[in-house]
Amino acid sequence: MEVRQLRYFVTVAEIGHFGRAAERLHIVQPAVSKQIAGLERELGLTLFDRSRRQIRLTADGEAFLPHARRALRAIDRAAKAAADLAAGTAGILRVGSSPGLGRRLEDILTEFRGRHPDVTVELTTTSSVPDKLAGILTGDLDAAFVPAPPPRPGIAVHHLWDEPLLVAVPARRAATAADLATLADLPLARSPRENNPGAFDLITEACAAAGFTPRPGPILTNVQDLLAGPVAAGHCWALLPAGSIRADSAAVAFVAPTRTVHLPTTLALPDPPRRTLATDLLAAARRANGGDPTPRLLHPSRS
Repeated sequence: MEVRQLRYFVTVAEIGHFGRAAERLHIVQPAVSKQIAGLERELGLTLFDRSRRQIRLTADGEAFLPHARRALRAIDRAAKAAADLAAGTAGILRVGSSPGLGRRLEDILTEFRGRHPDVTVELTTTSSVPDKLAGILTGDLDAAFVPAPPPRPGIAVHHLWDEPLLVAVPARRAATAADLATLADLPLARSPRENNPGAFDLITEACAAAGFTPRPGPILTNVQDLLAGPVAAGHCWALLPAGSIRADSAAVAFVAPTRTVHLPTTLALPDPPRRTLATDLLAAARRANGGDPTPRLLHPSRS
């Protein structure tokens, strides 16, 4: 059974005339008659009553028609899916995520899925910026949310928003913590520089602007564990993205520094883009954040 046989059968059944069906199909009438006769032989059924001027479906033809229509719809869906895959507009989108994106990420994915309901977004969360950029270059990732990334050949970085950093301190030091200089005696907890050079240097510069070099503190691996442990115990402080904070501890205070510190959040894509879906994710991120969906480069790829 061939697809064209089913299409010819359904068209003749809907029009009730071989000649007019041939015109709609843009072929000659004998070809239509030949294919439907072949279909009837293969099925062992007579599908049309040809004894009158206006042909009609037989009882077998009436029973077979909905099955033929379902089969053609399934074939059309499969063809569209294949075309979408070939065009990079369907399938799986592999995205590198960052801890602390929270509600913003939810809004972005909701916006994206509203336009691409058949696409599966596969998230990989890591705080290592070099790992995410390497994943884009190797093709393991189609896109990645990256805070303050460095320029990298083959990668274009698109600015999304600036996330304010808040000072996380033991509650007893909340009254003075807006002035970072008052924290010079307390160790600073943060991720290693190799994980995120941009964010590390941004915090170092904020401390330098306040007149001190931060004392090394615990390695930041998990925000909530850090807050509930060393910060709550008074052993250290941290500068954290506002979106990563859950203010549910009486032992920890969150204070906006007098000199505002913002961490740029970006979406990194291959340059040139490999998949339309990745650029669609960028547009969704801009819409979800109330911005212009037109891409704006923080810095372009350097080749």
